[in-house]
Order: sequence, then structure tokens, then C-alpha cells
Amino acid sequence: MRPFSLTQDLVTGIPEIDEQHGELLDLANEVVNAAGAGLHPELFELATTFLAGYVAYHFAAEEKVMTDLDYPERGQHFDEHRQLQREVASHMVAAGLNRTCEACKDEIALLFENWIVHHIRLADREMAEFLRSQAIDLRSLRLPSLQTLKDDGGISIDFDDRIAMGAAGMRQR
Repeated sequence: MRPFSLTQDLVTGIPEIDEQHGELLDLANEVVNAAGAGLHPELFELATTFLAGYVAYHFAAEEKVMTDLDYPERGQHFDEHRQLQREVASHMVAAGLNRTCEACKDEIALLFENWIVHHIRLADREMAEFLRSQAIDLRSLRLPSLQTLKDDGGISIDFDDRIAMGAAGMRQR
């Protein structure tokens, strides 16, 4: 399988979102590679849990921006986020039920190919186009801090701050 990467067709033009998308794809690669390497099931579960946490963090940040800027398609966009979170949770449960990491690899890779890449390529770029049409300077658009997301209830107050660091945070665990 070809590794996930932030190719030009996935770039939104919003630097902080593109950076988080890159982290998300890096984490997906780490999980898929860990599965392929036959990583001990507990370590594989930790990697998938970390990835699910980063997905939640990223979605909360995106959703805050869409809400603050009154993006008209945010309801549908949020629904896509919830669907992906449900599918990630389902795969995590399946991975924990007497399945080998290798058996989960293809399913997780397909999940990310179908959801993350598709979602970024279509929904996130569509959001960026709307913001651009509203004369919003995408290069200066800032995502909310982790503390702001916690304070606003977009993410749990006990969320592990290391998760927001992406792949670097995963290696620190």
C-alpha cells in the first residue's frame, strides 16, 4: 500500500488545517505500518486510540472555525465528522476483540483512504473555497488553541494534551 501523504489535491490553503491534515495522515501511516509490523496488540491499540484522539481534536478545531465563521454547510460537514468518528471507534473495538494487528491493517487503511482523503479532498476544500469567497485571508486564519476547545466544550477537559502534538506526541508516550 502506498503511504498517505498531503498531496496538492488535498491542500486547502489554510496553513494550520493543512498542517493538521499532514499530521493526521502521518499518524494513519504509523498505525497502518504498526499493524503491518505485527506490533504487540496493546501497542497497536494505543496507536489507534491516539489516532482517534487526534481525529477528535482536529474535528473540534475545524468545527469551531466553521461555527465562528458561520459556514452554511457546517451541519453536513459535522455529520461527516461524526460518521468517521463512529467508524474509527468501531475499528478500534474490532481490533481489540481477538484480532491480529495484521487483520486490521487493510480495514484501517481503507477507512483512511475512503474517509480522510475523500473528506479532505471534497468537504474540507469546499469549506476553504467558501471562506475564500467571503474574502477571508486563509493564510492568516488561526485554529483555536487546545485550551479554547476545552473551555468551549468542543473537546473533553481531560483530553491528553500530547495528542494535539500529533505524531511527535505519539512517540513521546
